[in-house]
Amino acid sequence: MSNSPLYSSMKCLKRQLLRTQAAASLLVILLCASCALAQGISNSAKQLERAAALISENRIDEAEQQLSAILKATPNNALALNLLGAIRAKQQRLDEAEALFTRALGIDKEFLGAHMNLAYLYLLKGVPDKSISELREVLRLDPNNPDVSYKLARLLLSQGRADESIAVVEQMKQRQSLPPPFLVVLGDAYLKKGDTAKAEESYLLAVNQQSNSADALMGLALLSQAKGDSQNAVLYLNRTRDLINGSPERLYSFARLALNSGLIEDALATLKRATELKADEPRYHFLYGLAWLQKPDLQEAEQAFRRLLKLQPENAQGQLYLGYVLLKQKKSAEAREWLEKSLQKETGAPETFYYLGLIAQEQSEDERAVEFFEKSIRLAPRFASAHIALGATYLKLKDFPRAQAALEAGVKLKPDDSRAHYNLALLYARLKDQKRAQEEMHIVEQLKSAGKAEDKEGEILAPSTPSPK
Repeated sequence: MSNSPLYSSMKCLKRQLLRTQAAASLLVILLCASCALAQGISNSAKQLERAAALISENRIDEAEQQLSAILKATPNNALALNLLGAIRAKQQRLDEAEALFTRALGIDKEFLGAHMNLAYLYLLKGVPDKSISELREVLRLDPNNPDVSYKLARLLLSQGRADESIAVVEQMKQRQSLPPPFLVVLGDAYLKKGDTAKAEESYLLAVNQQSNSADALMGLALLSQAKGDSQNAVLYLNRTRDLINGSPERLYSFARLALNSGLIEDALATLKRATELKADEPRYHFLYGLAWLQKPDLQEAEQAFRRLLKLQPENAQGQLYLGYVLLKQKKSAEAREWLEKSLQKETGAPETFYYLGLIAQEQSEDERAVEFFEKSIRLAPRFASAHIALGATYLKLKDFPRAQAALEAGVKLKPDDSRAHYNLALLYARLKDQKRAQEEMHIVEQLKSAGKAEDKEGEILAPSTPSPK
């Protein structure tokens, strides 16, 4: 099963001219310009073939001139309208492309090439529901088209419509035995539904048919991780490692699984390769930054997040992580700038306000620190470190009742936090409660003996690790 969204335009053109229509691709319709047309095809058809060949050679101006001449003579030529729409799509003039494809379908409602082009166009425009409708129409006209069935099933799954995705695959199963790519989609869909038994069955069938199916092996690795079977997860990942070098998306997926299994070096190596193959994909740089944090290497993580923000300057998550990494490196002024930027696009993660509170605390802006810590707690009432930091700030401000409430809340949520117990010991000493102060210091000493004492650096906890899409 091909991963490319492109179909042979010349093949489509030939079949359309012979009245057996086939799918064409957006952006042209670029691939099999060498296909020979049957003898006896009209001069107009040869002009269309020439235009498609020019497009495939990226000679867009010449192709447009050819198509303009055809449409001047025959304004309702659906094939010419379709090819011109592909040119407009290639030029990122998406509204004009949509109008041309729609016009072609107005002339010939069963023109598969125009339906396929609209399906890809709607993906580019961010309207997957319309793309799904077009793919369904293609399947209505050509129900035995496995490539379209696969793309429809995969697109439905990407939109969270697992049951519909399964239905498409099951329809294919009624016509033919399922090849590995369909079995992988089926496994992914069942996994989405939480049916791990059926997911595993589908992945294993795919591997039995094709032992080097990287997607099936990664599905089995993911299932093993979900079961807590780290040993099998690593075994499946080891089998996958050498199968993914040419695909940046598979490298990315492998890296996510490798990180979850603690295979940091594997994750870093595959992400390095992914970013080399596709340097303009923000997700790869973000995950690369997360991997370097796990190494840990703060400077490399910083560079990865900066590359992400160069591609997506308004990415609030990237701004948060860059602020965190800078804060860990004691670059508080720049960290503050990035953290404040992250708040301009989103209401803020609890960690954002927590980090800003730590910076304010460090700069003796205690009242401001209190505001930030309280905002963090409102967003995440069980954020122990924010309670503890708030209590420490109130203690500094000599607001002992609030300090006690915050510190005791923090200790209840995180009993092994030595800083919280130490601050409670200071608080009780100031309240002249020597017994409780001694009890808290005894806990601190016990935590030190057990190796659980935390230094000041430990206060800067990493943000909750997201699940990159």
